[in-house]
Amino acid sequence: MGKAMLSGTGKDLVANRERLGAKQKVSLLLNSFRENGIIWTSLLCLYYLASSVAEAAFNRLQRRKLRKNLPGVSSLTANKQIWEHWNWEAGGEEWTLSPGWKDSLIRNVLRRYIPPGGHVLEIGPGAGRWTAVLLEIADTLTGVDLAESCVRAFKQKFGNRRAQFLVGSGKDLAGIADASVDSLWSFETFVHINVPETLSYVREFWRVMRPGSVGVVHHGKSGGIEGGWRSNLTSMTFRQVLQEHGFKIVNEFETWSDAGKEYPVGLYHDAITVFTR
Repeated sequence: MGKAMLSGTGKDLVANRERLGAKQKVSLLLNSFRENGIIWTSLLCLYYLASSVAEAAFNRLQRRKLRKNLPGVSSLTANKQIWEHWNWEAGGEEWTLSPGWKDSLIRNVLRRYIPPGGHVLEIGPGAGRWTAVLLEIADTLTGVDLAESCVRAFKQKFGNRRAQFLVGSGKDLAGIADASVDSLWSFETFVHINVPETLSYVREFWRVMRPGSVGVVHHGKSGGIEGGWRSNLTSMTFRQVLQEHGFKIVNEFETWSDAGKEYPVGLYHDAITVFTR
């Protein structure tokens, strides 16, 4: 507990450094030296300075990525390498803000917009964080993931006559029949997919979704400048691409309300777009 509390305190100090003036920082440093000694205080200063350098480097590389239209770590090759070898022991819950957040998202987003019955397509199920809930809703479910390791795990955990799982290319929906999908769900996937691959996916959305079907996609909002190694996709670009391909935007939101509490879509100011064919 002490180690966790110390780490949290250090992170809070770094994250809120701009809230202290220069005199207050010097006073805090001297007080830390008196109370904790030179070694502890030196380590805190090192952490403080290193975090400043890391933050500056991250901001510059993200701005350069957008300015030069670089793929960053969201290229097809990088995504394949990352997610094929990701340690999924946490089951994808490392991105869950809290049990209450997840429960509220299921009730206020997933179950609200994904109607019961029909054929549900899940893109990028990862460790299956939402798959069990989708199986409760769907008549049939198809999951498509870039990582073969995930697909093998899905087949063992969820595979039955109502569910199938396919290895995808990261840019299309090969293996999904035309006009066969009633609902489409994707969470924590398009936050890592760059604009060219997103454009390819949207063309495929139009091909596989039936008239009147609905799609719910979680994606980055600002091209990665908020952190989280997001792709160069923005809310504006995603909305434009969907509309250009004939989809109607039903809703787009960054938060939702539940019992007087406001919940964020994700950790990095992400958004969810709901659309229909």
